[in-house]
Amino acid sequence: MAEAPEPVMPTAGRRLETPTRDRLFELYADTEALSRNLLFAEIAVIAAACFWVLLGPTSIAGPWPWISAAVGGLGVFRWVLHHWFLNSKRLADIRPDARFGVHTRDSLLALVQRVFAKLELPANAAPVFMTRAKDVNAHALRCELLPGLHAFNGVFLNRAIIHLLDEPELESVVGHELGHVFPYAPLLSRCYLLHAACAAAVSFAFAATFNSSAAVLLAPFAMLWLLDWVIAFSHLRLSRGIEFLCDDFGAQAAGLIPALSSEFKIGAESEARQQILAHLLDATGRGKTIDPSELMEVYESAVPFGRSDPTTARLEIERLSASRSQADRRTSLGGFIRYLGERGDSVDQQEAIGEELARLKVVSELPLVPLDREPYLHGSAGWTMENATRLTRTIEEHPHAVLFRQAEELTDEFTTHPNVSRRILFLWRNRDDPSRRAQFRANDSGDMP
Repeated sequence: MAEAPEPVMPTAGRRLETPTRDRLFELYADTEALSRNLLFAEIAVIAAACFWVLLGPTSIAGPWPWISAAVGGLGVFRWVLHHWFLNSKRLADIRPDARFGVHTRDSLLALVQRVFAKLELPANAAPVFMTRAKDVNAHALRCELLPGLHAFNGVFLNRAIIHLLDEPELESVVGHELGHVFPYAPLLSRCYLLHAACAAAVSFAFAATFNSSAAVLLAPFAMLWLLDWVIAFSHLRLSRGIEFLCDDFGAQAAGLIPALSSEFKIGAESEARQQILAHLLDATGRGKTIDPSELMEVYESAVPFGRSDPTTARLEIERLSASRSQADRRTSLGGFIRYLGERGDSVDQQEAIGEELARLKVVSELPLVPLDREPYLHGSAGWTMENATRLTRTIEEHPHAVLFRQAEELTDEFTTHPNVSRRILFLWRNRDDPSRRAQFRANDSGDMP
């Protein structure tokens, strides 16, 4: 098992600077301008492929070009399969008597209506779903054939985050996700028909030129790989900036204090679940579970939908591990043969577990900012501006300590999302912009105001 290195903090303190809202608007507008250039380039590629097929040395005999075009064009929409099989349900379709922590179906529907009204969006602008996932997370989807031709727009709230947050906090999360659907949905994610046409045209031309079974798959797969990068361009260039802007959009829906409270709660819960994962990996590393492949099953059993308690979860892990050890003693002949066939994989898994444990050990030893967390974990109603001032000042005054023991708190330069400390500081530092209301007007085209 890998040995954990010593935890290292940046000598000059960790990165706590945040951009201004106006600067992010400029960067977003620049990114969208570059995205339009990419779309024009795709149109040029489609035209060139069509001319090549019509005027070049190509042969359209046989089915190969058509098969290649179908693979390329339809392959652009392969994400739809994941969307269809997502275990989600519209809020309106949930049983009326269902409860999720302090929330009911009707209170969730009323909450969503309030958010749409505050953000001046039509009531049916995007459906809101709940998934059964235990990750404390939410996500949004805005994928259109062409701008204005809606296809799979929606906001998806994991059940765990609904259990964790109170109503104002959840309003900020819904507002954040709506930011991804409306004002900050990159243009390249709203032109899937053009992407499909580009992949189909190039695949057809390539297969017609070489007229071989190899070209049928080589061209569309190459185009799909390239278009994945094209579609992701805006997020690759400005992913953390978009997250900041969506955080701000959530604050517009719920208010500054609930937005800060939700960020803090989610950070604390993520840290607690990381501790639970460390306990589970440690138990696995010491042979207390029968198979590393069952880690997620044990983790799912140990982690509740609401706020996690690492101590309680550790006891649950020990209980589950013990019960699995008892079951191990009754291993069948078939199970033993299967074990012999999987020994190589188990060695690799154990090495991976050792590496992850080493990383978690480093993170667990990071110094924390001197802050009493308890007043911040009981919901947004317990927060005051004095609490918020104390929190932000403490973060700023202790750059050599982290707010939560998570690797991204050291630096988020290599992640797609800002860390919790910078998210809190961004909201706080941009709280008094007098032009805020005008900048937050969302519109269905998704262009910046």
